[in-house]
Amino acid sequence: MKNYPNGGFPELFELLEDYAGGPEDRQAMALKVIGGAYLPEMEAGCMRDAKQIVEGILEQHGYFVPHGKSGGLHPQSVYAVMNVARYSGKEEDIRWGASRLFRIMEALGKKAKSGEGYLKYAADATLLSTGLVQLSSAAQASRARFISSTN
Repeated sequence: MKNYPNGGFPELFELLEDYAGGPEDRQAMALKVIGGAYLPEMEAGCMRDAKQIVEGILEQHGYFVPHGKSGGLHPQSVYAVMNVARYSGKEEDIRWGASRLFRIMEALGKKAKSGEGYLKYAADATLLSTGLVQLSSAAQASRARFISSTN
């Protein structure tokens, strides 16, 4: 495995940071790129840690990043959290991801209770539940690798 002390693709990372501080359409694009670039199948350590970028976007929106067309939860916010959390395979990153998905779930519940007529609640809740199941599976796989490496 190659070691990239500051992570690879510095130009991409700078662009993601720039987009994360921009308007909602740029933030959505940053989340989409992060969700696609931080795949667990890729070589861990190749990319810089994007948790701060994702966290910053989520915090700006109170953990509910709206999809411009539907007003529902932007699915890229969930995919970005899931893939960044699973990318390194480290249990602390998986815990970070699960924590962020729970915060998104709380924000989803608040939006549903607000009385604004939230039609996509069931679909958005299903997406989050699927994400939590995938992170739970990743955590179990991480523990299994740790146990097998100590034996």
